[in-house]
Amino acid sequence: MQVDNRLAEDSFHYTEICGNLGQREEELIDLAEIADYCEKIEEKIRYDGKIYDIEVEEGIPLTDWLYLDQGTGSEDERRLLLELLEKNFELSEEKKGTEILIALGEHEGAASDRKGYLAARRELLAGIGKPEEYSAFMGTCFPQSVFADDIGQEMKYIKDFPAHAKEITECLSVLNDEAVELYEEYRYNLQEAIQILSAKLLECSLDSNHRQYLKFRFTYEEVLKGEKRACTREISCEPHLKLIRKDSDLRIYFWWCDEKIEKGEKVLVGRIGRHPYA
Repeated sequence: MQVDNRLAEDSFHYTEICGNLGQREEELIDLAEIADYCEKIEEKIRYDGKIYDIEVEEGIPLTDWLYLDQGTGSEDERRLLLELLEKNFELSEEKKGTEILIALGEHEGAASDRKGYLAARRELLAGIGKPEEYSAFMGTCFPQSVFADDIGQEMKYIKDFPAHAKEITECLSVLNDEAVELYEEYRYNLQEAIQILSAKLLECSLDSNHRQYLKFRFTYEEVLKGEKRACTREISCEPHLKLIRKDSDLRIYFWWCDEKIEKGEKVLVGRIGRHPYA
């Protein structure tokens, strides 16, 4: 799926509620965090050149605020926005892909911070009906997750995939947002962490009888003698979330984190689909 990250230029407009652009530093920082994330996933935020004519303070268009230092606002704020426009944004009126609207501050139908932006991407993900497209796009929706190398292979066998995409997305969202923190808090009593996930979702459980089948390969980067190199590691992903029903054959196998992979700061998702044994 191609995403068209589109800036809501009118969200920069001065109003009595929003105030002057110089009073919106926190909102600019939130916008910069979205832009940084887009850069990490190799996407831009596209905008229309009309933004430069928008009054960001009464009687002062953005172009004068940026380049002539007119109106209120610190040099840091002006420098931040100028850097965003020149580095992270792309001047383009052409529409490409499915639109995610991004705004400065709260704006109807738009994301204004990183959390809201990720929620918008996940909403798109939940609507994807083909497992191949879903697995290709999901990595950009869960920044605190690492997926096993062959994660997409098993997903092809999920029956009625469109009917389950939303539930899969919900489970992956909870794992991404909470698994590592749960591990850090309950690492000496992981059953408590499992119970917390079970309370939030359908059910989380272990499968000690089939542990030997639940190892999945992950690729990660390691720096040796100043050079990055790709390494692989097999991780046992015994905990799993059950989907559809508690007795169904659709699960998400995961492990909380591993110190070798992403410094132990991300949850590892080993398999989405059937259990890997007869």
